[in-house]
Amino acid sequence: MKSHRHILKPYADSVIVWKNRQVYMRKKKDVDFQIFIFSRFLVSLIFVILAEYLVLMLVTYFQEIGLNKHPLILLLIILVLFITPILIAINMFTKIMVEEVQRLEEERTAYQQEYEKKRNLMLSDIAHDLRTPITTIAGYSKALNDGMVTDEEKRKEYLEAIENKSERMNNLINLLYEYVKLDSDNFALKKEEIDLAELLRENAALLYSDAEENGMDLVVDIPEEPCRIMADSLQLSRVITNLINNSIRHNEPGTEITIKLNDVFYSREIVISDNGEPIEEEVAEHIFEPFAVGDKSRRTKGGSGLGLSIAKRIVEMHGWEIALFQNKRGYKKAFIISIK
Repeated sequence: MKSHRHILKPYADSVIVWKNRQVYMRKKKDVDFQIFIFSRFLVSLIFVILAEYLVLMLVTYFQEIGLNKHPLILLLIILVLFITPILIAINMFTKIMVEEVQRLEEERTAYQQEYEKKRNLMLSDIAHDLRTPITTIAGYSKALNDGMVTDEEKRKEYLEAIENKSERMNNLINLLYEYVKLDSDNFALKKEEIDLAELLRENAALLYSDAEENGMDLVVDIPEEPCRIMADSLQLSRVITNLINNSIRHNEPGTEITIKLNDVFYSREIVISDNGEPIEEEVAEHIFEPFAVGDKSRRTKGGSGLGLSIAKRIVEMHGWEIALFQNKRGYKKAFIISIK
């Protein structure tokens, strides 16, 4: 029972994280609304001041033409002229406020619906990705336990399948844990001065054999001179290896994967590009969202659907940006990290 609680804890935590984000967005919108109210109030106040200034000019004019000889008529005119701009301003302000409140309520409703949709989709994907290996493990274990598998080769095959499925479940749970941990209040990057060029070379070297085994070329285009930046080397290495693994996993043999480090004006860029087939447009639009790779890709190519979400979060925690470019800037397909 303890292990089940451990498995489900990241899912519960992920829902809490999303709730915290929702509260943050709501507070941000409340602040924006307060600024909006204040600005509209200033506009209405300026309108009233200008209108009253014109009224004073008219009163002066009326006095010059002799209306001060009829005080009741003059008082009535003054009251009408003073009150009318104020009523107009109040009406304008009220109308604007009602429309703005309605707009904000519509936005909040849409955001809530989108939040519920994404949460349910994520929980559904998690349940599916865990159910499949669990079903396999349960079926094979029962067959072995009941003595239904007598052939030694078959037994070995079943045990290997159980081991592989268990490892996949463990990897998925670990990734979920990392995904949730990045958004927790207790997590902080351990930044230090590192040589970015050397870090890129090290991570490329670690995955060179994987690319070679899959019939791919791994090209490194990194300057020899050191490139000093402040970063969390462990988390940044996780991003780089994830992007390279992503290219290896989702491309065909013969693909060329390139790792580059560019100087762009006063910033630097890490580029992980390849000449493989482009990512489908509907997937590319949501590529950094959890499980964006889709069920088929996760099932056939072993992806978790969380790697790019984790990579984006780590990059943003550094204060940088990451984006996917396809058939742009001279790249067929490239993930580019902009270091500012």
